[in-house]
Amino acid sequence: MSSDSEQDRLFLQLVRRVRACRLCPRMSDSARVIGPGCGPLNAPIMFIGEAPGRLGADVSHLPFHGDKAGHNFESLLKQVGLSRYDIFVTNAVLCNPKGTGGNNATPSRQEQRNCQDHLREQLVLVNPRIVVTLGGTALSAAAGLAPHNLTLRDDVRTAVPWNGRILIPLYHPGQRALLHRSFANQLSDYQFVVETLRRMGKSTRTRRRGPPQQSSVRLAAVTQRILFKKNRLSYFALHKLLFLAETKYLDKTGERLTGSYIIRQKDGPYCVDLHPKQLPTLVPGIEVISTRTGLMVAAPTQEDFFDKQVQVLNMAALESIDGVVERYGEMSHADLKRVTYLASPMRRILRRERASRENLFNVPLFPDT
Repeated sequence: MSSDSEQDRLFLQLVRRVRACRLCPRMSDSARVIGPGCGPLNAPIMFIGEAPGRLGADVSHLPFHGDKAGHNFESLLKQVGLSRYDIFVTNAVLCNPKGTGGNNATPSRQEQRNCQDHLREQLVLVNPRIVVTLGGTALSAAAGLAPHNLTLRDDVRTAVPWNGRILIPLYHPGQRALLHRSFANQLSDYQFVVETLRRMGKSTRTRRRGPPQQSSVRLAAVTQRILFKKNRLSYFALHKLLFLAETKYLDKTGERLTGSYIIRQKDGPYCVDLHPKQLPTLVPGIEVISTRTGLMVAAPTQEDFFDKQVQVLNMAALESIDGVVERYGEMSHADLKRVTYLASPMRRILRRERASRENLFNVPLFPDT
């Protein structure tokens, strides 16, 4: 396998080719959903979906994020202890195919063939131990790379040798597929993936990030603490203050504060787990309010609001969060963005951008933790 720098170079070349591709006429205006946000190039597991969703990845440029299928996918990962830091996520077709009414459509066979070489290159570069196909289109795309006789109905949740690795067919996490394969069954499917990897002798956990199952609990506690100190703030500011608290805590302790997947976007750091539609599940009672100037977030009103934070967060965490809110909580959006761009994780990304001459949007800001 190539060195890490060579892998990065080859992957960026692939990203450029995909962005320049115009083989599929009805996808000419769709986003090309491939980039560093897909995951690490040494991931032991690769998930392959059908195509970016109109309301999800076509907007966020992050595979399986932003729409209902994305929320389901992220919830399934979280509940079995997987993180986007551990996996590589892509699609059989890298652009959103829209039907005549502008809604999501199934990619045609020709569109799948047009993207087949792109998928093959990703498979070679990442070289995962396990490939998980999500839905029939993805399973068919895998057969285009190396033949198999698997069907979704007969072979779901089975681990089959394929193309020098293990192939596991699963159902798509979208709402329509849940009619055929319930969320509870899909949760068992994802647990099977984790157990298969474990039997192969490959752990998905990293020491400094801490146990994955604690990530949501700690993220909820950190979000609550920020809101306890600030009560009401913009959605923009919530992401930036969380990132700055993460950075301060990491500098102080050498460990992550939450382990959440935080990426660099044009407006600065963005925490994937703080999507507006996920916030009420993460922090019950939280209010997400749409205003003329953007989204606002208001604190819950539970009586035990403060106690819950103290039970989960240690003193170093509380000091990091409180110090960040007190120092930066009243800043304008422009000043807050400037501060985040001066933080060390962001500066590392900017140095990589200058070296590669690419806009590295959706790059994880804490990839080694």
